[in-house]
Amino acid sequence: MNAAKRLSCEPSTNAFEIMMQFPFFLRYPLYRFVILTLLLSAGSSSALGEVTARLSRSAISADETVSLTIQIKGENEAKPDLSVLDAQFEILGRSQQQSISVINGNVSRSRGLNLTLLPKITGSLEIPPISVGNEASAPLRLQVNEGTGESNGVPGSDVFIELELYETSAYLQQEIILTLRLFIGEGVRGEQLSDPKSNLPDTVIQRISETQYKTQRAGESYQVVERRYAVFAYQSGQLKLDGVRFSGRGGGRGGSIYDLLNSPFGNQKVDRHIYRTVSDAVNIDIKPIPANFNARHWLPARSLQLVETGLARNNQQIAGKPLTRTIMLFADGLTSAQLPAIDMHLPEGVKQYPDRPKMKDNLSGAGITGSRQNKVTLVAANPGDYKLPAIEIPWWNTETDQMETARLPARNIEVLGGTASVPPPRPKRTEYTATAGETAPAATHLPVTPESTDNPLTHWLIWVLALGWITTLVIWRMSRHRSKQQTATPAAVDPAEAVRRQSIEEAIKTLEGAYRDQDRDAARDAWLRWGQLRWPEKTPSNLNRLSHRCPKRVAEAILALDLTFYSQDERSDWVKFDPGVLRKKIVLSTKMIREQQAALTPLNP
Repeated sequence: MNAAKRLSCEPSTNAFEIMMQFPFFLRYPLYRFVILTLLLSAGSSSALGEVTARLSRSAISADETVSLTIQIKGENEAKPDLSVLDAQFEILGRSQQQSISVINGNVSRSRGLNLTLLPKITGSLEIPPISVGNEASAPLRLQVNEGTGESNGVPGSDVFIELELYETSAYLQQEIILTLRLFIGEGVRGEQLSDPKSNLPDTVIQRISETQYKTQRAGESYQVVERRYAVFAYQSGQLKLDGVRFSGRGGGRGGSIYDLLNSPFGNQKVDRHIYRTVSDAVNIDIKPIPANFNARHWLPARSLQLVETGLARNNQQIAGKPLTRTIMLFADGLTSAQLPAIDMHLPEGVKQYPDRPKMKDNLSGAGITGSRQNKVTLVAANPGDYKLPAIEIPWWNTETDQMETARLPARNIEVLGGTASVPPPRPKRTEYTATAGETAPAATHLPVTPESTDNPLTHWLIWVLALGWITTLVIWRMSRHRSKQQTATPAAVDPAEAVRRQSIEEAIKTLEGAYRDQDRDAARDAWLRWGQLRWPEKTPSNLNRLSHRCPKRVAEAILALDLTFYSQDERSDWVKFDPGVLRKKIVLSTKMIREQQAALTPLNP
């Protein structure tokens, strides 16, 4: 009995002794609950706040990038402190990713931050711990070797730049065309392309066009970005245009599978290489104004033209009635700001009321064409004859390197009294000539009076005239028959010439359609296409130059269309030219030019 009692009491005695061995505050349930809660929260925060960092590579060059991935597991919503990277790296890009996974009912969260870093310095760099709230990643080490720096590649490289000038020297304020070509290989993405800069002050550099196309160099395919600039130097001397800089990113040609494996996220492209390319500088000699140019305004241009509208040919006007005169100045190779004001010296008794001049610049790959339009209202109070003096503008032709003068001739205006009426213009006498394919005009029957039939001399005169007319008719029929025979046996035509003639015919058809649709842009393109086919050796670059090579009627149509691109007002007078008539004139002018060229061909080449 005592033994059983002793056995039953031993456990209680041992438990009491064990509890007495704990600190006194654990003897109470409340303290035990607080301690347990603190232990659980500490363990939870430690499990939910894990931060790791890793690099995509351990060694790079100074012109390459590296990916730094920061992985954060748990409920830590704090932002990583990236300021520790600023001293050694430039952050070029960043992306984020979040994921949630459920395993056996346990939910785990993680988020990742991917940084694309470009080193600022070389050597063995230490990436310090990156703090995320109360947690931080372990430090990392990266070896950065010397890079290639800024240099221009050669054909076959991933990136290279060409800078080209078409002139070796130019005059002060003359337009200089600078062409920039950027060749970008496969896998390279451009980020920045600078514009050229000059060493001379007050130099104006204006971009006039930009195109993109594909080409091949040294057996490699390239995407080409071509820019053209108009350069105007306002100081003589040696003009230097510094190299143009390009920066881009990419994995280079033929990226490997390791680029994909090194990417922290499978759907992202790795840009591990930074491209910094600078072109070679170009130089050009800027010459001063020639000593033999003595005009007030220095105007170096490829062409300069004065055009006048508003004054009729009869130039008759009623006293006191306003008359509008418009004078336009066009210059290839000059901006509108370089064009001078047009001075009109009027005779005494004529007052002028000028409008504000309208300026416009037309940009194209061939250069800048500036225009200035002066519109003035003329009023003569008293009747009489007034002479408007000629307008002359001296300029320097940069293609022929000599001085020329654009001129509008003097005009006479007859001012009538207020009660007089302007007589109608005399009808023009039309001269008609039969062309091939038309019948000869019928003989004109003159009425014969009874007195004329009784005169023997009259009878003889009628017979002589009739005989002469019959002889003329026979000769005309014979010449027409001979012409048909010559046409039936044409000479052999060169295949290349046949293709060119067919292309000219298609351009003329396109031109007719543009005039019918009143599409001035299409009409301009068709005219220039026709000019390119007609003069392939020296193609006119604009409508103004094309008009100088054409007969008068065709030139009038071309100039009327050209004016619409420079005038501020809506001009529709270019559509008055009938497409059918233009076709005949173009075909006739083409035939005349071909015959002239054939006549100049040497007999024994």
